[in-house]
Amino acid sequence: MTTCKECGHENRKENNYCANCGAPLNQIADKPVSKPPQKPEISSQTKMSIGIIAAVIIVSSIIGAIWWSSTIMNYPGMSEASFTIVIDSDTSWSGAIGGLGSSRTESGTGHASFTIESSIVSAVIQKQTEWGYLTVKILKNSQVLDQQTTTAAYGVVTVSASS
Repeated sequence: MTTCKECGHENRKENNYCANCGAPLNQIADKPVSKPPQKPEISSQTKMSIGIIAAVIIVSSIIGAIWWSSTIMNYPGMSEASFTIVIDSDTSWSGAIGGLGSSRTESGTGHASFTIESSIVSAVIQKQTEWGYLTVKILKNSQVLDQQTTTAAYGVVTVSASS
């Protein structure tokens, strides 16, 4: 039997640790018990610095997005153009259509056509029934730039184009 130096409990000789308190026994008892490393505390000054850096990144991202948007609007070849979004269906539909910086919701049944003045246009239209078909096209100068069709129940069509 081996007596625990910590609590005095009698343990079996083959035990490496005390069955009562868990303290190391025998030759292991001579080795110092290492404690797990502690995480260094983050000072309030470090936390404030991280917050300031995050705020600068967010503000820079917003300014960059505004700059990019205004640059795209003024980029040669990205000038506003007249697009026509054509919806053709044998059922009811609804969705959003729009150009750069503006969109609106539209709904209807059958055929519809919308003209949008912008450098970029898009449409996301969904069938409102389980049956039928839905085709959405984007035209510029009578030329089809993008076209999608669905026959899926409550199917969704997404089209987009730029000048």
